[in-house]
Amino acid sequence: MTGRPGWLIGQLPRVMGDDPVLRDFVNAFEQVHDTVRERIDAIEYQVDTGLASPEMLAFLGSWLGVMLEPTDPAEYRRTLVREVGKLLGWRGTRFGVEALLQAATGARVTVIDAGGVYGSTDQVPAPDSVVVVQMDHTGHLTEKQVMAFLQSELPLGAKVQLDVRFQPQPARGRARPPAAAGNGDGDA
Repeated sequence: MTGRPGWLIGQLPRVMGDDPVLRDFVNAFEQVHDTVRERIDAIEYQVDTGLASPEMLAFLGSWLGVMLEPTDPAEYRRTLVREVGKLLGWRGTRFGVEALLQAATGARVTVIDAGGVYGSTDQVPAPDSVVVVQMDHTGHLTEKQVMAFLQSELPLGAKVQLDVRFQPQPARGRARPPAAAGNGDGDA
């Protein structure tokens, strides 16, 4: 906002400013301008992933091809959109797949493929469409979700071999909360 009401009317010649119809007409333009100006001034805060509202964050994510789950923690969603934006130019490459999976899962990821850039005198390896993805864990994602991500990021026809080092183990036996273990009633 410009800071003072009537700033546009004040720019009219005195004779025109004294006309109530023209003054009301210009006042309407002033109000529209001030509203648009306020929205433009706030745009930097709306596209900053650290400050954007959840709705705007989902909108930014949709621009980048990221579908955010509203049940995920807010900081996770902000980090994911920020990382996808940084890595947009790397999508589909070994580095891009590793970095995006690390951002999505929090796990260490290694991608092994036969792709590369070779000079005219370099020995070119035999074609291999298998891409091996090794990761420590899948974070809060399922293996099916990780595979869907990989299929969308890797070239058409690439076969994925997913190697998750640490699988979540189902709970066995009866677990007690720590507070219940020492409740003093002789139950040890």
